[in-house]
Amino acid sequence: MPGLAVIAHTVWGAAGSSLHDPRNRLGDALGRRLDLAVAVESGRITAVVPAAEVAALGADRVVDLGDATLMPGFVDAHVHLSATGLADHGADLRAARSAAEVLDRVRAAAARDGAGGLLWGDGYDETRFERPELPSPAELAEAAGGRPVYLSRVDGHQGLATLDVLGDSGALEAAGCARDQAGDPTGVTRGDANHAARRFALATLPTATLLAAQDAALCQAARRGVACVHEMAGPDIAGRRDFELLLDRVEALPIEVIGYWGDLDLDYVADRKLAQIGGDLFLDGSLGSHTAALSTPYEDRPDTRGVLYHTDDELTELYVRASQAGIQVGVHAIGDVAIGQALRCARRAMKAVGPTAFRGCRHRIEHVELLGADGADRMAELGLAASVQPAFDAAWGGPDGMYARRLGPRRTKSMNPFADLWRRGVPSGGSSDANVTPLDPWHGVAAAVHHHRPGQRLGLPVALEVFTLGGRVLARQERISGTIEPGQRADLTAFGGDVLATDPHDLEDGEAIFTMVAGRLAHGPDELNLPAARSFGGWT
Repeated sequence: MPGLAVIAHTVWGAAGSSLHDPRNRLGDALGRRLDLAVAVESGRITAVVPAAEVAALGADRVVDLGDATLMPGFVDAHVHLSATGLADHGADLRAARSAAEVLDRVRAAAARDGAGGLLWGDGYDETRFERPELPSPAELAEAAGGRPVYLSRVDGHQGLATLDVLGDSGALEAAGCARDQAGDPTGVTRGDANHAARRFALATLPTATLLAAQDAALCQAARRGVACVHEMAGPDIAGRRDFELLLDRVEALPIEVIGYWGDLDLDYVADRKLAQIGGDLFLDGSLGSHTAALSTPYEDRPDTRGVLYHTDDELTELYVRASQAGIQVGVHAIGDVAIGQALRCARRAMKAVGPTAFRGCRHRIEHVELLGADGADRMAELGLAASVQPAFDAAWGGPDGMYARRLGPRRTKSMNPFADLWRRGVPSGGSSDANVTPLDPWHGVAAAVHHHRPGQRLGLPVALEVFTLGGRVLARQERISGTIEPGQRADLTAFGGDVLATDPHDLEDGEAIFTMVAGRLAHGPDELNLPAARSFGGWT
């Protein structure tokens, strides 16, 4: 079969490999090219020609999208698939605005799921409550009809659980199990206690539930135009069982999944033939749970500066061993102390293995929120990449947001410096950290374009590049995907109208016309389906 030719009035991402690329002269100032035909055969783009020349391609099938924008498929460079899909299985708490509403949603979830067993909930954010109190363990148990309950805070770094979960998981004896003045557990878990409670809760969920959750999240991604996600797994996130359920069927999944294992265990990564380790390897926690590591105390909790979870020696050794093996390291770092640790240990490792071996791995820092004044320069010097979540600024930025309450007005001005990273040439990929924020790339693009600080806003073409080619760069895939050029893999999506002439806010929650992954239709009409068989093996 000669393949498929797709015609679109607007094509974005075909003018060169990057907005920094001098070949961008082929497009307009926003990177658009008009009235093009793109040929796809055997999973790859074989030609990009003016629409008037489509007949010369000899394609078996020609599909004219009309007034639509054809573009590279979105990449969400930091997701948690099971947690995203579980929002429909358990109690979705993101819209709760009081302890009473949390309990109402737990009751509704318990009534909806009569199978018994542990009740999972996700997404509560007490900083949005009128009064920041949380339900007690007894109130949770009553609302769930006596079932064990674990509720994850929106950032995943704090939990709320019934006493049976705290006891059976070992969280009662772990650091971070909150207690009231009488010494009784409040149900709130942070740090080691939350890791124990979360591991226990997810381990009790049936395998079928986890598979259904993963599938639901992947289908949601495909509908949103996402061709690839970076799954951030780990022993304290969803556990090895959840990760292996995903890895063992990666070739059958509708979109591409690149798996990161958030641990120090390089042998496990080598056994699974992964080219990356870490991702959400926690150097610290989160600002919302007061566990992100800061150099000065929290504004609203002067008794704490957060926590570091690893020593410099542990992190430096991981960087050295991984660099020697050509394996990429990703680390979660939000507070300035944690980011400083990542930069310090990276520099030590580069001295040990040499600049070529170290920079060649393109090690990455996830979140990189409270970055110091010279942080972007230091990242650029070390060849480090940044995985950023603009939707965090939309959720918690601004003078009345959670950042301001946790950090005060001065430090808040340093949060999420997306433009600084771009100007310094730090490779940046966009993501949602779903289920922390919605798995919707247009939501992230809009947040980057409308950053609370005007000086850190990205122009729309740059924001689009961060959420398309940027994710490919983070995964070291830019030679095979991320642009619309002959020889590139056919990872494509399309949306109605000219997206470059639209405020991205207006595209949020929108469904893609289609999403194609290596020439295979993941979402869209049957007329775009290609019969040629192909394998997902050998993605990178």
